[in-house]
This record gives sequence, structure tokens and C-alpha cells, in this order.
Amino acid sequence: MHDDFLTNWPYSRYGEGKSPSFNLIRYDKLEDFMVDKDRIAAVSDGWVKGQVAAVLRGGANAKAVLDVMAESGIKNIKIFHLEENISHLEDIFLSSVVAPANALFDNVSVIWRKDASIYELLKNIGNDYSMLFFGAPLTFSEILPFYNNIKEFYQGSVTIVCGQEQDIDYDESDEIYKWVRQRTYDAEDFSIPAALKSYKKKLGKKAAVVLPSLNEEKTVGSVIEAALEVKNIGLIDEVILVDSLSTDNTVEIARQYGIPVFIHQEIRPELGSLRGKGEAMYKSAFITDADIIAWVDTDIETITPKFFYGLLGPMYTDPQIRFSKGYFTRPVKVEASGIELGGGRVTEILARPWINAYMPELSGFIQPLSGTVAIYRDSLYQMRIPINYGVEMAMLLQAVRQEGLWSVCQVNLGTVVHRSKDVIGLSEMAFQILQVLAEMEQGCKAGKRNELLRRVYSAKGYFEIGSKRFDVAWRDYK
Repeated sequence: MHDDFLTNWPYSRYGEGKSPSFNLIRYDKLEDFMVDKDRIAAVSDGWVKGQVAAVLRGGANAKAVLDVMAESGIKNIKIFHLEENISHLEDIFLSSVVAPANALFDNVSVIWRKDASIYELLKNIGNDYSMLFFGAPLTFSEILPFYNNIKEFYQGSVTIVCGQEQDIDYDESDEIYKWVRQRTYDAEDFSIPAALKSYKKKLGKKAAVVLPSLNEEKTVGSVIEAALEVKNIGLIDEVILVDSLSTDNTVEIARQYGIPVFIHQEIRPELGSLRGKGEAMYKSAFITDADIIAWVDTDIETITPKFFYGLLGPMYTDPQIRFSKGYFTRPVKVEASGIELGGGRVTEILARPWINAYMPELSGFIQPLSGTVAIYRDSLYQMRIPINYGVEMAMLLQAVRQEGLWSVCQVNLGTVVHRSKDVIGLSEMAFQILQVLAEMEQGCKAGKRNELLRRVYSAKGYFEIGSKRFDVAWRDYK
């Protein structure tokens, strides 16, 4: 215990030299913890420089931790939380910790963990932090044993905070955080075949997997094999390839597996033929009578059966879920602050900022632009489908607007390795997505919407202006 225990503690939020609104107590003065029940008390090893985090469950003491950290001048907070076995405790965590944290701090990072205990968590994260904050346990007599147990696994400064005695209303919580926890799955959650087959049988719905392709001869075979493996155990009813006039051997390879193969330009020719991934997805509805249609890309080098049963699993087990979107670990080495971008470059630069600004209820999606999706046919028939790269966002927005946020989910399907676009290709993709979003949100008319993407290049005193046209067309089933 240092003699400068009190003087080193910062109170920058209230200005230099101001007294804190909480009692700051040394562990050898722990009996003082019960003196003033109308005031927050923090018992601590003292303030030390370095990385700081909080490990919180929820409730009045957890909320008091946030107050102490905010008053101490912390602006960016990292919160670790072990998932609760009792569901309503998660609601308490959301309302007493997550919501107040967003009001008190500039940057909030909440990390849900599945460690066996708080002490296992400390063994895993302790070396990264010089100071950790905890909410006090339920009773006074538990505080010192709790501290001593922590110190067996963590050698940094420990601060335990006890809040004022008060009743807190936990009825309201952040729906986005709640949705993320209850509507985010892992493919492994559905890996017991007998159980999933039973759910599918009870649901009584036919499911088709559609594989869009364009010059994917290197990977299409392995994708089909993985899909057929799942079909053979009774979890998929149809596997269909929809090609967009490949010039390589994609179609020939697919036909060798004996699955139906269609050219999207030849499906319902009276409707005309347009170019784009959205067009292929739109035409897919005419080649199957399945109740549920799923699309999985054929350029995935690391495809496994879990891509199929993981994507469909939530819809088989919960009839309320009408739209399922896959997300992946993407080993594309594009990093920000040392963290791999979970949603890819266009997601982080365009889609996520737009979502948070204009449709924040979708901000819980890890990869909103993922093209691996499954949907009920009758829901698809209510949608307008853009033919271009904006199809994923358009379907997601319409799915939520039709039947609500809780009718959609996301599933971790593992690792995806596939071809990445260069910055020009990403720019063109982003432009098409923005065109679709603009029309959906602003009702842009064809005569007013700009369809030209211009670029200006400059080098050695010369400049060049280039432009490329991206037409926006929409399909519907009416």
C-alpha cells in the first residue's frame, strides 16, 4: 500500500483539487466500507498508470463502478462480462451497465465472455491491464474474500466499488444489445443432426440451397460437395446451381454432380434478363417450390457443411425467425487499432456508418453485407430486389421492416477465404450499395438519380477524368 494512495487518484471530471463524490478506502480500512450507506464507496489498491478495464455483472454496484470510473476522468471504457446462466440477469446487465456506460463515456467496448469463472477470465486477460474495477459482491463479509481470490490470479491494482442502497428499475434495456445476445448464433449450436432433423420435420418446411456462380471452376466442386453432404443426411431438400453465363468449366463441373443447373438469363425469359447478383437471386425463386430458400456463394475456398446447416438451423428451431444471415471470420489483413475488421472494408467504411446514422436498429449485425442468407419464400415475394451489389442491404432492410428486428438473426459460419477486390472494385461496390440505399430512403426518381461514378487521377502534372455507369434496376414478384 502506497502513502500516495489518495493523492494519486485523478478527479479530472470535476477539475483539479475537487473532492470526489465517493468514499475512497484502503483495504486495511475496510471496516469504513459500511459507514455511509448514502454514498458510493471504492475500496482500492490505489491508482496506477496503464490500461484500465472493468469486470461487471450488473446491478447497483456495477452502475457505481461506472460512476467512479467516469468521475476519475476515464473516457474510453472496456467492460468484460461473463454470460449469465439466468436470462433475466442479462437484462439487468444491459439496463444497469450498458445503457449508462453509453451515456457516461465517449467510447464503450462491451465484451461478452464464456470463461468458466471470473478467475479463469482474470487468467486470460489480467496481463493486459494494470488496473481492474469490480462491483462489490452481495454482502459486506464477502468483499475481502473476493479481493483475496482475485489477487491469486491478478497482480495489478484492484478496485471494488459498492453503490448506494437504492432500488433500480431494470425494466428497460438496450434492444440492440439484447438482440445481439439472443439472435446471434454459432453453426456449432446446430451440429447435432438428429436434433436438427427433428426440428425440421416438426416445422414441415421444404428448404432449397441455391448456389450462384460466375466463373468459379476452382471452388464450385467443393461447395457442391459440402451442400450435398448436408442434403444426404436430410437437412436440405434441394441443391441448385444458378449460373450467370460462366465462360470457364463451372457449369460442366456442376452437372457432373447431378444437381439441377440453370442459367439465370434463361429463367423466365418473358421477364427479360438483367446483369447482376441480385438478378440471379431474384430468378432463383422461379426454379424451386421450397418454402425456405438459401444462397451460398460458390467462390468460398474454405467451405464446410456448417455453412448450410448453420445458416438454416435458426429457422428450423425457431419459427419466429424468417431471415438468417451468415457472418464469417475473414482472414483479410486489414486492421484498425490492431483489430481485424469483422465486416470487411466496405462494411466498416460505408455500411456500418450509414446503418448507425439512419437505421441504428441494424447496428448489431456483424456483416450486414454478407451474401450468405436464407429467407422464407413468402417473405421474399414481398420484397423489391435490386439487381446489383445492393441486394444484401436491400433484403436486410426490407426483412426488418416487414416483420421486425426479432424475425432476423445472424450465424457464425466459420472462416471464409475468397478473392478480395482491389480498392477500385470496392469503390464500385460501395457506389452501387449507396445508390440502393438512397432510393430506399429518399425515393430517388430515375430521372434525378446519378448513375455515373467519376474518378479523377493525377500524376506528374497531368490529370485524367474517368467515369463508369452503374444502372439501378429493381425486380419484384407482383
